[in-house]
Amino acid sequence: MTREKQQQDEPKRPIDGAPIRTRELPTEVAQARLDATADDAANEKAARPRIDAVLTACKLAAHELETLHRRYAEITDLDLTGYSRASAIWLLSGRTLGLLRALLVQVEAGIGNEVLITGRAIHEASRVLFAFAAPGADDVVRLWLEDEGRTGYVKQGMARAAEERYETALAETMQDAGLTRIGSTKEKTETLYDLMSRAAHNRRSSCVDAVWEPGRQMAYGWNQSAIRRAGYTAWAASMTTEVLNSVGDALRALYSQPRFFTERILPLVKGIDAVRQSAPLDEQSIRRESGTS
Repeated sequence: MTREKQQQDEPKRPIDGAPIRTRELPTEVAQARLDATADDAANEKAARPRIDAVLTACKLAAHELETLHRRYAEITDLDLTGYSRASAIWLLSGRTLGLLRALLVQVEAGIGNEVLITGRAIHEASRVLFAFAAPGADDVVRLWLEDEGRTGYVKQGMARAAEERYETALAETMQDAGLTRIGSTKEKTETLYDLMSRAAHNRRSSCVDAVWEPGRQMAYGWNQSAIRRAGYTAWAASMTTEVLNSVGDALRALYSQPRFFTERILPLVKGIDAVRQSAPLDEQSIRRESGTS
């Protein structure tokens, strides 16, 4: 029996539920809100400087990438909207940087769950950017440049396949040279993409994630919990690092300068890592400083 047939034969769970009645706000809910307000105020004092420090590092890195991207258009005669690999790399790099700016603005405004949708768009763009530079991926570049019809775009499976071919070839080269063979990022990439897609598709799990049940409240973008906002800031730093790697590698291909990535991009990655170590955003360290643990 197929899974589809089995699902059809299974009894359906009722969806109407019990009758909904009006009532006064329960005392325990009102108390939970008061307790949370006091907890958030204490945690805010510890979390806010850390959030600001990490976001500042991310914005500085984004600004440096934007400067490098802008400068390439100023010092070369590249046809910015032309039909070429270089044009594709420059255009999609710029879009990725714009999306990163949008993500950082959202996180700075305290927006949590919904920022995952922007993150998904960044992740998609980054995978395609990596594919552009992968050997043997001319079909990916042509499909993106031609941009025809409803389905004329680079799907994630195609981009990941190109990237995986490149990772496999690189791993074999490293192994032949006596270096430690790198592992595939395919599984981690697919897991991350699935988590962000759940928010982008407005699946139930992503909606539930924005609900604070003890206080019977839902976050409409801005989240009052400093702990939650710190968590999303840490995630934004990881997304910034992903953009540093994808756009940084794309710009390396454009500039064609020896040690471009190690001299211009790697210090930005290390800078964000250093700030994250000095201003940890995990719940335990924030609560320890605020005395709410």
